[in-house]
Amino acid sequence: MFKGMALAGALCFLNSHAEECKGVALYSNGSNSGQMLETGRTFPEPPEWRANWGNFGAMNAPYIRLSGIKNVQDDWKGLLWFPALPLRVDAGELLLKVRSTQNATFGVWLKGKASESRVYYTNLIAEKTEILEIPLASLGVAGTFEVANIGVGLFNVPQYQYTTLFIDDVEFSCVKNGDSAGSSSSSVTATESPGDLEYEYSNVDAWSSQRNARLLPTVETEFSAAYSPQLRNALISSTNGDFLVSELEHMKIVNTVHAAEMSPQKSRTTWYDNLYSVVRNRLRENVIANPKQLYFEAEAISARSDYTVIPLLVADLDYVYRACADADCSTSKNVNAHLLTAGLPTSFVRGSKMILVLDPYFFVTKQRDLPSISVCVSGKCNVLSVNGKLELEFPSTGTQKIVVKMKRGERTVEQNLFVEVK
Repeated sequence: MFKGMALAGALCFLNSHAEECKGVALYSNGSNSGQMLETGRTFPEPPEWRANWGNFGAMNAPYIRLSGIKNVQDDWKGLLWFPALPLRVDAGELLLKVRSTQNATFGVWLKGKASESRVYYTNLIAEKTEILEIPLASLGVAGTFEVANIGVGLFNVPQYQYTTLFIDDVEFSCVKNGDSAGSSSSSVTATESPGDLEYEYSNVDAWSSQRNARLLPTVETEFSAAYSPQLRNALISSTNGDFLVSELEHMKIVNTVHAAEMSPQKSRTTWYDNLYSVVRNRLRENVIANPKQLYFEAEAISARSDYTVIPLLVADLDYVYRACADADCSTSKNVNAHLLTAGLPTSFVRGSKMILVLDPYFFVTKQRDLPSISVCVSGKCNVLSVNGKLELEFPSTGTQKIVVKMKRGERTVEQNLFVEVK
């Protein structure tokens, strides 16, 4: 029945576009096995490409099976590749059958060489086969788009719930004739997001050293300590600071905070790396919140919203570094320094718009007076207050700059963060 509907739709379209496009099956009857890219895969188990768990009404074996279980609520995502890809699609529909053993939110999207489409979401009822006929316009694709992979996902899968997703009969109703090589002329609109994206702020004090796990199953361990207990005791007598770093580490921190250009991948890790440099050189324990915990929680929240709602990470810390006291560095002196920095837990955002939130949970500080923060994109600046949020809109896909301006007392820092807009 499904193949008949797909063929009828394709024939109707081809009557008026006989020279322009044709229907192409990517996966049918298990004869077009592909692979799931390991990069970015969050499904617990790799696919089984010719599964046979019996026939499910309109879905007949063999089919693709994706199964697994996690000890944390999570989004399961992956990019599928089939031998017929890449293909240049032009309007028409993406057709496929899906089925889940549990009630679930299923998402599918197209990935091209330089961009990704919007995610199409649908709610699956447990043990019911769904026949999806998704207009490419519903994926935000207008014009010709070169498809390199098909993205599939289950969103907000509960912890400790074994879930199986079946996929079958994947095809496009309108593929451009000729080779797929060449540039895409598509335009992709902003990503939609599953469910209610209303962010739940914490009631923690920003200067508190305690943070409970939010989405992660347990609290992360601290960074390993650089100093042995004996050396730590000896150093404490030389400074009142909580952290004592080398001059080289201090210079690295300063350079990254004030960098004018940086790749999105490097920008993503800068906050984590700088906090690692400071906190691992601690002389005292439990004086601030664990940066590792905050970073991974922020990453989990971003992933939960499909990278459309992202917490801003902030650090406001005094530290001390050892500097050379003479020309040949035979002696050293302790110099007071300060780290005021912001960060994002992801190198990319999904779609032209994102929500940036400022939750006290994601502060690393001992200060009671928090910095004022404003955020600028394309020259347009807005204040981001604690327990507040901003909608940022990017002018195009690709690498984009977010300028974060922070001020506390007489100290002011302007930092450039970089993300890839997909």
